Amino acid sequence: MAAAKNVAEIFFDESGHDGENLMGGSTPVLAHSSVHMDLAEASDLVDHLRGKTRAQSPELKIGAVIRNRGAIDDLFGEQGALVGHTQVYVVEKAEMAAGKMVDLLIEERAYARGDDLYKDGTHRRMARALYEHGPEDLGEERWQSLVSAFTSLMRENQRKGEKETIDGFFEKVEEARSAAKRTKLKIVLGQLADTRKQAEEFQADVAKGDIIKSLDPLQTSLMQLAYDWSKKLDRPVMVMHDAQKNLTERVMNAVMYTASTKPPAHFNLPDSRFPLVGIKHIDSKADPRIQLADVAAGFTRQVAERALRGNAEEEELAQVQRLVHFNSIWGDAKSWEQIRPRDLFLI
Repeated sequence: MAAAKNVAEIFFDESGHDGENLMGGSTPVLAHSSVHMDLAEASDLVDHLRGKTRAQSPELKIGAVIRNRGAIDDLFGEQGALVGHTQVYVVEKAEMAAGKMVDLLIEERAYARGDDLYKDGTHRRMARALYEHGPEDLGEERWQSLVSAFTSLMRENQRKGEKETIDGFFEKVEEARSAAKRTKLKIVLGQLADTRKQAEEFQADVAKGDIIKSLDPLQTSLMQLAYDWSKKLDRPVMVMHDAQKNLTERVMNAVMYTASTKPPAHFNLPDSRFPLVGIKHIDSKADPRIQLADVAAGFTRQVAERALRGNAEEEELAQVQRLVHFNSIWGDAKSWEQIRPRDLFLI
């Protein structure tokens, strides 16, 4: 294990997390934030923000900061205190759901035949056809019904409503294929219709406990951020995460194992492994860096959602461009152009 003094502690929090419920959750966007900063510097910054916003709660929260433009500029302006200390991975959940249809079903069938959809970017083109043409060709209601059926079927657990059946899902796939107009979309839906065997095998693995929250974006975002910090700092990293019930011991072990072996191809990481020495839960009241990660996550998510709706302001867009991770999962081209990072991340 790396010497403790050489390990970089990275502090994490999220905003907009709905677990595996990618459709119909509380928000269309997840923002997963990470902060690397000295404790003394972070403590001074939180004290400054508490005074500026007249925060009354025991810990600093996004609600107190978001209403104060001066505080936001102090954090995320051109010379903001968190610029260079923060990366935020954003996930447009509809894009992730479309990608998962390819990753978990179509790609698995292709792999069984000896084909690699990741090698030449075929998986991305398939996911793009679903995301871009699905709502327009099928109509929003039928598209939402298809994707919701998929996410229900493939989830490890579903607390509300009845879980989708394999038969029910493939009935919706056939209806969608019949309604599709564009050739690209018809081809992808046709391949999806041929994945019943893969869906049955997936459900069997879920029943045996071999599948760990395959639709939850938290694992992907955590891996991407930890990887990038390790490369930027050229040091092993320790993840210090705010209390998160979905970040179970099984999930943490899976992330640790993946970091020590080879990340899945859809992670789009160039190297095979990186030194992640551990993942710990930490109470946000115990460390100001978790509070700063919470503020960065909440601010970025809100601005990203406004960009999706088309009503974000230029100033706030410029601010999130200093935070957003370049490899985020985002499908909407217009809003991505508004929030995407303009410069390489610098420490």
